[in-house]
Amino acid sequence: MNGTELRRLQRTRLQHLLTEVARTNPFYRSKLGDLSTNTMGVEDLPKLPFTTKQELVEDQEENPPWGTNLTYPVERYVRLHKTSGTTGRPLAWPDTQESWTWFRGCWRQILELAGVAASDRVFVAFSFGPFIGFWGGFEAAQDLGALTLTGGALSTQERLDTILEQRATVLISTPTYALRLAEVAEGSGIDLVSSPVRLGIHAGEPGASVPNVRARIERAWGMRCVDHAGATEVGAWGVAPGEDNHMSVLETDFIPEIVDPDGDALVEPNADGIQRGELVLTNLGRLGSPVIRYRTGDIVEMVAAADPELPYRRLRGGVLSRADGMIVVRGVNVYPSAIENLIRSVPEVVEFRATVVETRDLPHLKLEIEVAGDEPGAVARTLSEVVHGSITLTPEVVVVEASTLPRFEFKARHFVFESRE
Repeated sequence: MNGTELRRLQRTRLQHLLTEVARTNPFYRSKLGDLSTNTMGVEDLPKLPFTTKQELVEDQEENPPWGTNLTYPVERYVRLHKTSGTTGRPLAWPDTQESWTWFRGCWRQILELAGVAASDRVFVAFSFGPFIGFWGGFEAAQDLGALTLTGGALSTQERLDTILEQRATVLISTPTYALRLAEVAEGSGIDLVSSPVRLGIHAGEPGASVPNVRARIERAWGMRCVDHAGATEVGAWGVAPGEDNHMSVLETDFIPEIVDPDGDALVEPNADGIQRGELVLTNLGRLGSPVIRYRTGDIVEMVAAADPELPYRRLRGGVLSRADGMIVVRGVNVYPSAIENLIRSVPEVVEFRATVVETRDLPHLKLEIEVAGDEPGAVARTLSEVVHGSITLTPEVVVVEASTLPRFEFKARHFVFESRE
């Protein structure tokens, strides 16, 4: 598919979506008002209002349990998932059979672009609760014809045992949990590099596009590490299958826009063809409960497609940060992913927790670390120097006992805030 064919497909799917929601979806009928959508193309999207998560939360609070973003009668909905709740009140998200088939199709495209084949054995390290997580990936792997192995209700050690016993070749997990599996494997004397696992697909947090996190996962497993991005309310929208960490937006199913994170204006490409700002997405196949011009809160740098045979625009380095995720410490503006990249560059640091300590004077950054080896003091000094050398900020580095910091299966919470009067 070339660029012209892709834009034609997007226009057709967008018009179908707008026709459906303008006819029967109460949430979007109210938002669109008298706007004529019958002939609207991709270039006309800026005429439509944005959709925000806060709007959706308020709609569900006022119209429980699912809100009014329902295009069809409730009898047509067959799936219900929830957001993780890491950034506020969880959203409930229902899907019709058609919408869920679309969701699985996006995941299948991600698996194929990552290089998964029917001959693979795919292990999904996920608890299969209401969080949408890897449900779509689990089912898409089966659609692809791969033997699909569930890690639900298993301990970390049991998951490792299953991966080895069943000779899994693909791991699907959060990046943090891939590191946790590697940590437990090392403690059990398991050589993951010699295992059949050749590919990891990671989502839930931006670690797999953070260079030093990705490198650590690949060293521990001896596998290629692929980043994936998605959201419960949006769908599985991106994958970084190449060696350069750049993430492709699945433009057959999503229309991306870049806007000013502090306003509403579209961001035009700079002299280098880069659009840096907040990612806005419209999904084109989830007609039962769509989002139109949804402000994701993800800060990205979008560039034109590099491959004419895959004309998807790309995000340099994947999702760079959250629009509301910047930390200000002693006048220095830094993003959590940048701090994690620095921490993961010190190989002796096994696990960490970063705390922004608010005081009456100036806030400071405290890094608690678990350390491998016999010289924890030297590791702490090295880390302090690495952080200061990169972002001119000297953190308080505290070495803690092994296995005292929390481990995470889902989205990691490595960054916390503490107030001291």
